[in-house]
Amino acid sequence: MFTKDKNSRYNFELTSFKGDRDINNSIKYYFKRYNDNDGLKIFVTTNSEYSKSTKTKDLAGNIVSFSLSASVTFTVNYGDNVKTYKFGESSSINNMQNSLDETIVEKDIKRNFGVLFSEKLILKLATIKWF
Repeated sequence: MFTKDKNSRYNFELTSFKGDRDINNSIKYYFKRYNDNDGLKIFVTTNSEYSKSTKTKDLAGNIVSFSLSASVTFTVNYGDNVKTYKFGESSSINNMQNSLDETIVEKDIKRNFGVLFSEKLILKLATIKWF
């Protein structure tokens, strides 16, 4: 996938996205850099899930930290072959006084999840014997 060999080029066609918008946009952006119009056409559908839940509270019942978790299911079609890959990640953030700052940090984490999921898929696809 990363060699100069002409047979190792790919053309990713991202066909459908369901789930979290921020994660999906990150995945779309990431895959743009790997497209080669002359390469093997690979169709990818994406279904992402994201959740934010309370992780810890103080004695007064105020939220101290949140747990963020995301998962994605990629369905990859190439030729007559179909494979499904599922990846998951989690992180935690402290509750912030400024809700805008918290939203920005949360969006950054979602984007990082999308990049991480994309990299994991690329590594899986690099190990496939295509023919």
